[in-house]
Amino acid sequence: MDPVSLVAMASTTFKGVQILVSKGAEIEHVAQKLGHWYGLVSDIKEAEKEAENPPLFKKMFAGDSVEQQALNAVIAKKKIEEQEKQVRELITWAYGVETYKEMMQMRKDIKAKRERMIYKQRRRQKRMLDVSAIITGLIVSGGVVWTTASIIQGLSNG
Repeated sequence: MDPVSLVAMASTTFKGVQILVSKGAEIEHVAQKLGHWYGLVSDIKEAEKEAENPPLFKKMFAGDSVEQQALNAVIAKKKIEEQEKQVRELITWAYGVETYKEMMQMRKDIKAKRERMIYKQRRRQKRMLDVSAIITGLIVSGGVVWTTASIIQGLSNG
């Protein structure tokens, strides 16, 4: 998913967090919503990494310009930084500094788990797709060279 769509989803989720905190919701309800928001933030950051080093196929056929991708990445980064600051203020104000620290530790744990499971699998799939594209390109190129050589040989014999 592209960073712009992810930011829109994160912003909607963030607004839900703000509403829950403002209504004095239990920390468990807020934590669930924040967990979803942190997952989206993690996906946004991973999308930024992917944009910096896109797969070969995407490099060749990408619809967005490099400038557009860079602008989207900067906008996403700034929006998330702003929301992270507001989350810190909301949680500290409503539930205390210790609760915020605990949530940050949970975030690190969740991020590490996602990194191990989801993102490594995506990277592996992209590498396999790149290798497949290269092999296909080599086979097609070899076929063209072989066909051309056969035609030239046929013309020289005939």
